[in-house]
Amino acid sequence: MTFRSILWPHNAQTATADRATIQDLNLDQVFAATGGSAHEAVQYRPLRDVADVEFRQRVFRDLEDDAVRTVFEAFVDGMHSVRRHDDKARRLSQPHQRDRRQLDAETVYCRVVREMSAGLQGLSLRATGLREWREWLSEYVEDASFRAFAAAGAQVRADLDAVRYSVQVTGRHIVVDHAVDRPDYSEVIASAFARFRPESDPLRPAFVDPWPDMNEVEEQVIAAVIELYPGPFEQLEGHAGRYREFIDPGIARFDAEIRFYLDYLRFACGLGVRGMPFCYPEVTAEFSGIAVEGGFDAALGYELAKHQKLVVRNDFRLDDGERMLTVTGPNQGGKSTFARMFGQTAYLAALGCPVPGTRARIMLADNVLTHFVREDEIDDPHGALAQELTRMHDILQRLTNRSVLVLNESFSTTTASDAVAIGREVVGRIVERSAVAVYVTFLDELATIRPEVVSMVAVVSSGDDPARTFRIERRAPDGLAYAATVAQRHGLTYNEIRARVR
Repeated sequence: MTFRSILWPHNAQTATADRATIQDLNLDQVFAATGGSAHEAVQYRPLRDVADVEFRQRVFRDLEDDAVRTVFEAFVDGMHSVRRHDDKARRLSQPHQRDRRQLDAETVYCRVVREMSAGLQGLSLRATGLREWREWLSEYVEDASFRAFAAAGAQVRADLDAVRYSVQVTGRHIVVDHAVDRPDYSEVIASAFARFRPESDPLRPAFVDPWPDMNEVEEQVIAAVIELYPGPFEQLEGHAGRYREFIDPGIARFDAEIRFYLDYLRFACGLGVRGMPFCYPEVTAEFSGIAVEGGFDAALGYELAKHQKLVVRNDFRLDDGERMLTVTGPNQGGKSTFARMFGQTAYLAALGCPVPGTRARIMLADNVLTHFVREDEIDDPHGALAQELTRMHDILQRLTNRSVLVLNESFSTTTASDAVAIGREVVGRIVERSAVAVYVTFLDELATIRPEVVSMVAVVSSGDDPARTFRIERRAPDGLAYAATVAQRHGLTYNEIRARVR
């Protein structure tokens, strides 16, 4: 049986993400918290087929079970130990020391794969990828080649463990000979001082070898031992040379792929227990309505969790015939955070991952694109507005009816009248292509220009000292919330001005 992958089903189609988009949406912060560069091959290749997304979702669902996840976490920890032993072995210069360290890595490897195969038996697995892995691993550990490899390693280890020799030091001379019937003073000394350095003492520092390579004296001693017992060392050399690349490619691939799931699940569960839940979105091949309940910016939620704080969660939806959300309201009111949440939901869903929120329905995007305000490129003589227009032109060329676009304060570098004119044209192009978009803008005029456009507003609390709530509500803009907030905070209401004039 051939094991393919638990990330990439057969003939899986993927897109290539734009790194600028990842940064605009703060997904680079999410990725850094979920494994970083180790998973870039997955993080920057969103899926294009709903079936492939559901393939990954089933793996995530299985891993939510504590019994299942424990088996895979033990495997990952074990393989980390294997790689650590093997890396140390490859850095050693003395051949026999290197081969002996490799033998240690092989021993751990055989134990890890056998324990995982045994641990998977009897578990209820629904994910096709995990069931195929269980079958493949069961065949692997029972295969004659693996059994021969494990038996050969065990025999070499047993033969080396049987080697006994004595070292006699007299002045500057060392004599190495066959072991004689004398007490093992290392055991006598260890026993005598055991009560002063108990193994259970948590404060006892772990031993760190400051010089992992052998020194000249140790090399001369081992050379003398090899002369006394050539057989076991010849077997070690032959075995190590034959199995230098002992980790099966299928095992190595699974180890890397399952870590993507475990790392992301650890991230999601860590936020979930702090009141920021994740859910499995219903993903559709085409637009058939979009809705998210209790959504939030995952990057912001992760940062707030470090300080024992909660992120404000919001809902949004686009029904039949609706394609774009415009978000208006006061500055620092959560509009950009809301836009990032919108884009993150679409992108993470395309990775097959759980998304922030309690319930979600989203279209599988062929592209998630962003148009955020950026610093003026001083070496470009055409200015900031021309740079914005150029980027927008490139984006519009790529838009399809399966694209998701996030615009944040676009064209704020020009006058309000020009921004309205440009914004109307851009919104029209987006709607004509039936793309899905969210547009954060200071222009209330764009919120009601077409029936496909839905207005949402950042809410300001009522009362004597109104404050931003970071709640985004679906309603028409009134153009007054921000002005009223500024006036009240700075003592510029009508009554306050009259009182000062008097």
